Amino acid sequence: MASTLTVDKIVGSASASIVHAPGHVIQVKQSVFTGVQTISSASFTDITNLAVTITPSATNSKFLLSFNLAYAAVNNSAPMFRFSGGNSGNFIGDAAGNRTRAMLYMADDWGNNSATTFEQIAFMASHQYLDTPSTGSAITYKLQGRGDANGGIYINRTHADVDGSGEGGRGAASITVMEIAQ
Repeated sequence: MASTLTVDKIVGSASASIVHAPGHVIQVKQSVFTGVQTISSASFTDITNLAVTITPSATNSKFLLSFNLAYAAVNNSAPMFRFSGGNSGNFIGDAAGNRTRAMLYMADDWGNNSATTFEQIAFMASHQYLDTPSTGSAITYKLQGRGDANGGIYINRTHADVDGSGEGGRGAASITVMEIAQ
């Protein structure tokens, strides 16, 4: 014989709070950036609007961070990206000599000194990281980018930024944070 259990909400007996099944998504927050930004700094800089503030439902929650964006750079520069907030700053490469520690990068000197090789190309980037901040306080997660001493990077546009329907274009970027019950 088949049985059916129908409920509107399951509440914990001791805390009277909502019970979340481990592995399930508790809440989702997203920010979108459809404009353009130029980052001329060789230091990590916040990317416009790519920040999400989220308050954990429990101190043992994990947070799945993901981002997507279009980017380009000045020829011979080295675009680099990383998350900040919670413990996401740990999601970078190991220290090695004088190398900059980043989550994602494109090698220096891309374009091989060509004046035009990559001027009309925008690359797509996406990454994910599961953060365990162990806090009940609000967390602001951000995506940051930087160039290097050779030049800056562009968000949601190409280096040439051609204004033509056949060659020009603009991208969109987003950061999404999902709280995962434990």
